[in-house]
Amino acid sequence: MSRFLGFSFLAAFGIAGAALVHGLAPDAFVSDTWAPPSAHAGDAEAREELVQRFDTLDREDAAAAYRLALELEAAGAMDLARKACEIVIGIDPDHIAARRMLGFEQIDERWLAGDELQRAKGFVRHQDRWMTSEEFAAATRPEREAKEQQEGEARVLGLLALIASGDDAKIAEGKRKMELEAAKFKLAPLAKALRCEPASLRIYAARELGRLADPLAAPALLRRAVEDKERDVRVAVVEALKELGSPSTVHPLGRALDSRFREIRVNAAEALALLGDELAYPYIVKKWEGRSGDFPRSYFSTVRQISYIQDFDVEVAQTSFIADPIVGVLSDGVVQSVKILATEQSFFIYERPAFHGALKSLAGTDLGNKVGAWKQFWQDNAQRLLDERAARYEKLAAERRR
Repeated sequence: MSRFLGFSFLAAFGIAGAALVHGLAPDAFVSDTWAPPSAHAGDAEAREELVQRFDTLDREDAAAAYRLALELEAAGAMDLARKACEIVIGIDPDHIAARRMLGFEQIDERWLAGDELQRAKGFVRHQDRWMTSEEFAAATRPEREAKEQQEGEARVLGLLALIASGDDAKIAEGKRKMELEAAKFKLAPLAKALRCEPASLRIYAARELGRLADPLAAPALLRRAVEDKERDVRVAVVEALKELGSPSTVHPLGRALDSRFREIRVNAAEALALLGDELAYPYIVKKWEGRSGDFPRSYFSTVRQISYIQDFDVEVAQTSFIADPIVGVLSDGVVQSVKILATEQSFFIYERPAFHGALKSLAGTDLGNKVGAWKQFWQDNAQRLLDERAARYEKLAAERRR
């Protein structure tokens, strides 16, 4: 009687799992005629006895079927224990303990198990495992963001095509819709547009990149600042670089002054002037001086030499006289002094005017077309100009932090 009451008590309150059952007294659910075999799971004789007990089970007695399920579970015969629980549920569909042994849980008055239970709990299956919605969002974020980025950039490219169409209505539509796109979708398409025709599209792309003020746009802008053939485009590009407000912008433009292509050198000088960075002074002065400045003088001579016998040196050796001729040399010619003014003829036509104009713009004054005057100007004012430069960039950085 006590054993049956123990079973009824557990069945009424619902057993959370086999752990609770195992925590009870060893004989709590054991009949008077059978005890779990002590042999290991591989014991064929014990297995045969378990199968026989299951085959002789009363399929109409839910309590007996559940008691047997617990005994089979304790003996390690989980396959038979599950079948016994299925018999219990067939008799009593709302048998809580049997349901739970089979992995069921009641959700909104429905007994669910397996995938249905996980979904009802709000879990999501991803890469062969169940996870919460937060875990799923974190796991799929790179993939989702990549897809979103690709779709966004495709839309921006379509809008750029409208802007490049030449049709006023399409241009207006493209610019209006472009304002609605997120900045993260614009960077790569706009950088690509800097290399496309017409020039009006490149100007628009440069201005938009300036509004974005994304430092990642700098490489594309710097390239177009010295390579684009249209001056209006180059001006728009440099204005965009100024919007980025990076103190390091001047360095790549200064290095471009050493390009082997004259057009690049001239464009770089103009870009430095438009940029208005005081650090451009030494770059331009050094390049100007290196190509047409104070080169050392060289000397060469054109001489004709004539040898003649000037005299004889007579020596007496015993009874003989030895006369050694003394040879003189007459030289006739000129020695010339040469100073190199430029390393190539085009310097005076293209580069010097560009360097001169850039320095005039940077200094706000004209010291003439002699590099020496500009060199002296930099030596006299370098510290002041660099201090002003540092203060300006510090102020700009402070404004952006607000």
